Amino acid sequence: MQGTFSAGRSAKTIYVIDDDDFMLEAIKDMLGSLGAEVQLFDSPVTFLQRYSPRPVECVISDIVMPELSGLEMQKKLVQTHLVPPPIVFLTGVSEIAAVVEAMRSGAFDFIEKPVNGYTLVERVNAALAKSVSLHSKRLALAARQARIALLTSKEAEIVELVVAGKPSREISEAQGISIRTVENHRARIMAKLHVTSTVELVRLFL
Repeated sequence: MQGTFSAGRSAKTIYVIDDDDFMLEAIKDMLGSLGAEVQLFDSPVTFLQRYSPRPVECVISDIVMPELSGLEMQKKLVQTHLVPPPIVFLTGVSEIAAVVEAMRSGAFDFIEKPVNGYTLVERVNAALAKSVSLHSKRLALAARQARIALLTSKEAEIVELVVAGKPSREISEAQGISIRTVENHRARIMAKLHVTSTVELVRLFL
């Protein structure tokens, strides 16, 4: 099962993943007051195939599911996205070890079953608020990667040596080029990366 409902023209998006259709509908009803677009998935695999980051978002997911567990889904999100969305896990009493693993892997929060509507709305609101700063970070990292992609292979090699703390003389010896050529490369690198000092250059890569 997969369905979508939206309230108004809100930019908030909530993804709900559970293999229990009744639970999906119950959570959708609980979230009705948030004025968000709620997308329902009965399969983590389908969610991963269709997920695309949004400015204000969160994921609500069961931990135990037959095709792919909530923890496995979380790991795939971390592997495939620079900044994954905040995840609120739904857990049973017997799943404490899984909760600990999920939190260590960056889960935003968890809610014990049976789910209390007030608690769910409160935690989801907090996750949505957190996602705003995460999206800003996502945009900054994407911009950083786009600038780095402009570097030639030679410039990338020189950046690596600069970040390692090597002076121009050592870089020239390592690369078999003159110090002046190293300085020219550094100037072009700093222009491409929009930095004005070696400190800023090092900070960009650290």
